[in-house]
Amino acid sequence: MLDLLTIALEAHNDELNHHRRYELAVGQDLLGDWVVTVRYGRVGQPLRELQFAGPDADAARAVLHDRLRRRLSAPRRIGCAYRMVGFAAEHGAEPGAWLPGSVLREMLL
Repeated sequence: MLDLLTIALEAHNDELNHHRRYELAVGQDLLGDWVVTVRYGRVGQPLRELQFAGPDADAARAVLHDRLRRRLSAPRRIGCAYRMVGFAAEHGAEPGAWLPGSVLREMLL
């Protein structure tokens, strides 16, 4: 699979011993289906992986947006916020078409 867009997020709270990593990658497989790969787990440990695939780019975009919105509710759920620690986009991938600006602003703060 060719990853067109990759985002890495981390949430840290020493008092609660929360050190979490969350990665999202969007790309297309050899058959042209859109694939959203989600990797998550404790920082420094092997990450679990989920994949969502289908022919519709809008469905892949919806999965990506849903997962990012869920990370924004982390302060209420786990006591600390996720922050963006990595971002990569292939040349010509147009990240703005995949990522809602409001979500990006919140995660960069």
